[in-house]
Amino acid sequence: MPEPTRPAVPEVLGRLEPGDVAAVHALVGRATAADGTPPLSEHVLLHLPRGGDEQVRNLLVRGADGRIAAYAHLDVTDAVEGSSAELVVDPSARGRGLGRALAAAVLAHAPDGRLRLWAHGDLPEAAALAAHLGFRRSRVLLQLRRPLTAPLPEVVLPEGVRLRTFRPGQDEQAWTEINNRAFVDHPDQGGWAVDEVRLREQEPWFDPEGFFLAERPADGDGGQARLVGFHWTKVHGGHRADEPHEHPHSAGHEHHDHPPIGEVYIVGVDPSEQGRGLGPALTLAGLRSLQERGLSDVLLYVDESNQAAVRTYTRLGFERHATDVLYRRG
Repeated sequence: MPEPTRPAVPEVLGRLEPGDVAAVHALVGRATAADGTPPLSEHVLLHLPRGGDEQVRNLLVRGADGRIAAYAHLDVTDAVEGSSAELVVDPSARGRGLGRALAAAVLAHAPDGRLRLWAHGDLPEAAALAAHLGFRRSRVLLQLRRPLTAPLPEVVLPEGVRLRTFRPGQDEQAWTEINNRAFVDHPDQGGWAVDEVRLREQEPWFDPEGFFLAERPADGDGGQARLVGFHWTKVHGGHRADEPHEHPHSAGHEHHDHPPIGEVYIVGVDPSEQGRGLGPALTLAGLRSLQERGLSDVLLYVDESNQAAVRTYTRLGFERHATDVLYRRG
């Protein structure tokens, strides 16, 4: 890639043109191939083709040939925790100060000078950039993996609990409510609206048959069963014969240049049901479903500080595979 014009002055945009959306996905693919880990989160990629607004800004640095050499996503929505950002620099354009220029521009556009910066993969270059700009290491997110080739234990649900799959068009509100109870203090998973579910239902990877709900039957006649837990699974990579090949790591089109791998996407248990073994049972139910689909491996994400969850997943055979780090300034 030709060297970008110096000094690097990022364009600050709201909605991206379709060509730029495709170019950012191509950039993400090149960085993923070089680093071994996607540089942008699912949340950023989900919203990328849907455009920005006053609270979401897209920053681009172009090379002399007009191709995008670096990209940053800035979200100023959270007035409590502060703005958050993620960025990526083309592997062929690194070592020229683009990351530093882009991070400085993001900082300049954070309304109150506070910023949370995600670095996917815990790469030393990201740590050095964060230290240079005065960020401190604030949160660590682990990616754990395990094979699905060995037999899995049987699923044993707590007494009185039954399992079924998600019903699109019917379960969104009830699921959102239990999710928000289960993750009331979680910085990412708590506080969801129904639209967050519907957004994901539009994605090609969404499969209600891999979305398990645990419920307790209603007491008496005419009552409504109560959701008490869930396990939402996901499959990355692979494609059906009738699906087009899309660019690697496009969250809108989950085709990747690797064999398909399952994910323990979200597991949650209502606070009233915790401590009864429902969480491990739901996890196993999802793992067995992924195994039955012929997948050989599964991944999940968990906060390093959540040692109870880390221990649970370790007992289920998961091991550390990668690390994401949140840096904070202000």
